[in-house]
Amino acid sequence: MSIKSRFRNGLLEFYDSVTFEHVKPLAPLVFEDDFLYRTLNVTDRWRAIDVSVAGDTTPLVVADGANGIARMPLDSTSEAQESGLDWNDQRFFILNQGLVWEARVALQTLPTLLSIAVWGLAGDKNAVSDDVAESIWFRVEGNGVVTVESDDTVNEQNDIATGTTVTAGSFKIYRIDCTTITSVKFYIDGARVAAGTTFNMSQVAGLKLQPYFHNAKASGAGLGVLEVDYCRVWQKRS
Repeated sequence: MSIKSRFRNGLLEFYDSVTFEHVKPLAPLVFEDDFLYRTLNVTDRWRAIDVSVAGDTTPLVVADGANGIARMPLDSTSEAQESGLDWNDQRFFILNQGLVWEARVALQTLPTLLSIAVWGLAGDKNAVSDDVAESIWFRVEGNGVVTVESDDTVNEQNDIATGTTVTAGSFKIYRIDCTTITSVKFYIDGARVAAGTTFNMSQVAGLKLQPYFHNAKASGAGLGVLEVDYCRVWQKRS
């Protein structure tokens, strides 16, 4: 491990030069969760998205999970299911304040059949990812191919290839940099992805957003297990 620093966008950031994890952003507004709990904190941090009738879709902290891990499972029960974490549509982060989101994420079980996993920033939650009105996130379906998407209600980019395919159980560090809202940038393990596409989020400059992890299927026996090691979000004070 080698911790380095850089001064960018008026903020001082410390990062691991090997993994590219931002270990300490010095910003007026910083949210950080490493999921170091006995049980998931759904009282004053997260809303647990848990939608099933007969199956088990309850988000939880992995017992003895290295570094602290939150797990959001879908199971093989043939029904509509959702498992995820958000802030109950309390949208405290502001797009045009140098907003940066970062998380270390793995799919312990890749999505199958109709299952879709997304993680990043979003407006109000919806059971169907495509129906979330505002979003900036990473997306994976059954083949493990990672795509990125953005939607500010007018400018929309869907299913843009990143050139990355994940395997089950492989953690990667994902980052979304909204420093320039006319050109939001996506990174995986420190490397910029989808660089040939312009993600313009400027239609609503003061757009309010929340951290968003969502694993869902509309029907069928599809599987999918989403895990998050940590989540950090920082910005200037608006």
